Amino acid sequence: MKFFSSPHFSQRPLPRIGVGAMPFGDGTADPANAESVWHRSFDLGMTLINTADCYAPSAEAFGLNEVQVGNAVRSYAAGRDAITVVTKNGLRRKGTDWWRDNTYDYMLSAAEASAERLGFAPDVLCLHRRNREQPIEDATRALMTARERGLTKTIGMSNITPDEFRAVWEVSEGTLAFVENERSPRYRDNTEVLDLCSEHGVVFLAWSPLGGARLAHDISSLAPALTEVASRHTVGGSPATPQQVALAWLLTQSPMMLPIPAFTRFETAEASAASVELMLTAEDLELLNSDNYRASSNFPD
Repeated sequence: MKFFSSPHFSQRPLPRIGVGAMPFGDGTADPANAESVWHRSFDLGMTLINTADCYAPSAEAFGLNEVQVGNAVRSYAAGRDAITVVTKNGLRRKGTDWWRDNTYDYMLSAAEASAERLGFAPDVLCLHRRNREQPIEDATRALMTARERGLTKTIGMSNITPDEFRAVWEVSEGTLAFVENERSPRYRDNTEVLDLCSEHGVVFLAWSPLGGARLAHDISSLAPALTEVASRHTVGGSPATPQQVALAWLLTQSPMMLPIPAFTRFETAEASAASVELMLTAEDLELLNSDNYRASSNFPD
């Protein structure tokens, strides 16, 4: 695995590719396999794991994925300090209803609950989804208070616009450390936010980097150039896959780019980790960048 440093995160070097934890929390995959798959991912160098308090199969199980991640990180042989843990607050559930609460009081209470479920303060605490009827400045101040109280080490934002980035940057006095927005060969928006992250040294976590759970296995049908480029390369002595090309392509877009694919099998974890070794040529990039496929977000605001 290759690593990089961020000026706003001094705890440890960050891997170029991390782990999306959601499938083991929302009922998509057998939770009994979570710890072994994540430990294997950490061993491969993917030492950042991304969760959220709302990743659960039901409202009654709210926080389940954080508990799973906390258990896996604390039981990892290299210890909790080897792993960067990202979690998110700001979405609420009751029964089948979901809503967004970005108020100062709720965000601060949610931060306390996340640290309790994890069993430690996360390295990064993000606002998950914006309620644009509530000031983003209030949520930012809540995250800053959480940081001051030792409930997180750094703060982040998810699913924000360029103007929201600028507002948070000002309120946080330049201490915004992470942004988590969607980006993949399927969904190519958020370029201006990515550029702002590159300019300010903010880590850009790309969620759904393979197009989303339903499409990841067949991403080449949506972006055909991936298959053509994959046919030109090998990774670790094996033919490259379109998924590996997709991750390698994202890594070329910014030194602050950190895709967080979700996987539930050892084989997929190993293939994802190996993608950092895939060196795309100028010809590859010209083809991939000219692929005009566009799609709406997996979770539009």
